[in-house]
Amino acid sequence: MLIPRKTLLLSLILALGTHLSANAAELVVGDQSYSARTVMEASGVLKDLPYTLEWKQFTAGSPVAEALNAGSLDVGLLGDAPVLFLGALGAPIKVVGVTRQNLDGVAIVVPKDSPIKTLADLKGKKVAIWKGSWSQQLMLTALDKAGVARDAVDYRYLSALDASHALDGGSVDAIATWDPYVTQQERQGSRILTTAKGLIPAQSFIVANDKSIKDKHAQISDFLQRLQAARAWSVSNAQNTDTYATAWAALTKADAEVARLWFARSQIVIVPVTAQVIAGAQQTIDFFSGTGLTKSYSADKVFDQSFSQSLEAQGQAGAQVSR
Repeated sequence: MLIPRKTLLLSLILALGTHLSANAAELVVGDQSYSARTVMEASGVLKDLPYTLEWKQFTAGSPVAEALNAGSLDVGLLGDAPVLFLGALGAPIKVVGVTRQNLDGVAIVVPKDSPIKTLADLKGKKVAIWKGSWSQQLMLTALDKAGVARDAVDYRYLSALDASHALDGGSVDAIATWDPYVTQQERQGSRILTTAKGLIPAQSFIVANDKSIKDKHAQISDFLQRLQAARAWSVSNAQNTDTYATAWAALTKADAEVARLWFARSQIVIVPVTAQVIAGAQQTIDFFSGTGLTKSYSADKVFDQSFSQSLEAQGQAGAQVSR
């Protein structure tokens, strides 16, 4: 008889927790819009936590990166660019794990009745992007691949939320964005011109402060495995995905159906740092150094692989149960 996936994953992380002191120093984690906190609470992986976990919520990645740099967070969850920008400055932070998602949710979107059918049709059009993000990287990389000169497009520099509103209002012809905005636009009939697949890595990172890695290694390792278990639970079946989406929507006052479609498509999982991950980061560094937003450097300097073995082991255990 197969052991339920959730049961096995929880037993693995709880076994790890038994060796941690009940009086261990608290772990301060920077989350974005309650994403990690909600999935961990909904999955039950925070049961019997052997240390105090304090959450701090942010609405964007750059403030998370700055808080990590300042030492006010032990761990933070955010996209790749802010981390890699700080890495160029020698910030005392390291990537300790990776959040991976289906890249269909990172895309260039046009209105449903738009005459734009191909990337070549973007010539002379107004497009919304956000500098120093997946948005800029996707748009310019897509134009390069299509043989469209970067300066042949009229850019509007807008946040993801403002860009979505601008597309709705007709003040821009296309946007490069990510979920949940891609899902929201699709529900309104908007079309995807291209996704990030095969164009950019669009990675998200779990990052820790250097001092925290030294002083709270066991706690960070435990947190990473619990988060990995929670994400595995959320994608193991449609019921769990719906439970997570419902809880998140209730907490954030968001559209539950958008959340359900977003989470079902994204299939977010936690994976260890690998050579492929570092190569993807190098691609992003090289892109942004080409735009002048950061300097070029070796990506491996911002990664810590000391947590990778435990994440890999738990990931393999979860995969065996799901077969």
